[in-house]
Amino acid sequence: MGDADRSQEDDFEGFRLDDVLFACGCRQMRHEFHDGSVRIRTVRHDGKVLMDEHSGDHEA
Repeated sequence: MGDADRSQEDDFEGFRLDDVLFACGCRQMRHEFHDGSVRIRTVRHDGKVLMDEHSGDHEA
């Protein structure tokens, strides 16, 4: 890990965003949608997607 900037948003109706941008340029995003589905995406500093998982049928 290391130094990181975190951004969080919540509409208090089921939609949440949690994005972390690390000092090295890597990024982890977790998005929870109103329908209960979740998308988690991890991108390395060079742009390579390391993980991109979706629960449910939601397309982000």
